[in-house]
Amino acid sequence: MDSVIIYIPIYFSIFANDNLNQMNIPALILAGGLGTRLKHLVPDMPKPMANVAGKPFLYYILKHLQCQGIKDVYLSVGYKAEVIQNYFHQTFHNLKLHYILEDEPLGTGGALKLAFQKINAENILVINGDTFLNVNLKELFHAHQNEKMTMALKYIYHSNRYGFVETNDNNYLCGFTEKSNTLKSGYINAGVYLINKKFFLNNIPSQKIFSFENDFLEKIYTHHKIKTIKVNNYFIDIGVPDDYLKAQNDFVQLKHLNINKDWTLFLDRDGVINQKLENDYVKSINEFIWIDNVVNALKILRQIFGRIIIVTNQQGIGKKIMTESDLQQIHDYMLHTLAKENIIIDKIYYAPDLASTKSIMRKPNIGLALKAKEEFNDIGFSKSIMVGDSLSDLQFAHNAGMYSVLLSKNPDKSFPYDFVFDDLYHFAKIFE
Repeated sequence: MDSVIIYIPIYFSIFANDNLNQMNIPALILAGGLGTRLKHLVPDMPKPMANVAGKPFLYYILKHLQCQGIKDVYLSVGYKAEVIQNYFHQTFHNLKLHYILEDEPLGTGGALKLAFQKINAENILVINGDTFLNVNLKELFHAHQNEKMTMALKYIYHSNRYGFVETNDNNYLCGFTEKSNTLKSGYINAGVYLINKKFFLNNIPSQKIFSFENDFLEKIYTHHKIKTIKVNNYFIDIGVPDDYLKAQNDFVQLKHLNINKDWTLFLDRDGVINQKLENDYVKSINEFIWIDNVVNALKILRQIFGRIIIVTNQQGIGKKIMTESDLQQIHDYMLHTLAKENIIIDKIYYAPDLASTKSIMRKPNIGLALKAKEEFNDIGFSKSIMVGDSLSDLQFAHNAGMYSVLLSKNPDKSFPYDFVFDDLYHFAKIFE
């Protein structure tokens, strides 16, 4: 079998983030909702802070924005704003967070007016803080172009919870249908908008308190074109108890990510695939011991992800207690064993550098991820998951804009992981 191990000892200076924010568009999240209908399930707090699978619902919205290259997020806060501020502070990974405080309830329209007057941008991405839509922002930005406003729609089957949105053949908004007691199917407003700031401020009602949906959107489309895009990805609205409870399961199961063959799985090696030797290095095949059920896990994961790539720090080479030839033999053995089970690993990248060199090739730096993308240019970091057992693995994921999975039976809650599982097999089982 040809070797798939590669190390390129070069340094990267500037790389364009494939996840984009070339239009430099900030996001505004409406996060002042009270959550009245969830009172018996959620403590007295802003609705976006409702606990979903161990994290505030707002966490998943921010993570989705971060993974797609957004840099600045404004949070429109009101009711118990300090709960949000004390949890997230001024940053979320590489997102800068800005808070715009309502001194009194202004309605969704009034909150937008206050925020738009303070945000210095031509176009602003607006998101409801109690809904999650797995929308590809590249597609939204592309559809917007020179439009005054573009909104995302989601198809809903057999529901009487929502009113529906009507569009013409060119995907412009042309009407609304009120919700009724009859179960119907159709496109709904998914709570994600890209709005030209000047257009919005020039066309809002004169009153201070108003509804964005009722007093602006449902009136403006009759004399201004409002573009729409139709999104078929995951959507959840936690505004009612049934869907809030559904979200608990969905977000544990990662269903909201809609993982398919477009996704790449990055794996650490020691502690994920083979047993880690504490204060030592796996230097030979004899020291390479498979973790229980890891082969079965990889069988499942190979069916789910388009690519599986291993990224591993191996400073035992830099310390000269093992050679690159030793590592080659270990990886050949590992790959040969997996190949007999029809499990193909697309590539292994390793960094032999000493930690003291602070090489960009060593995790938590992202040289190995950039090298993978250079070779497999269809890799998108916003559609990638990094699975590891150490802090550097998680930091690597966040630095690259990936989702992170920590494998640990006793996780350190200070670690910046998105999901946690006991081991790779428990992670893989969620896809069955």
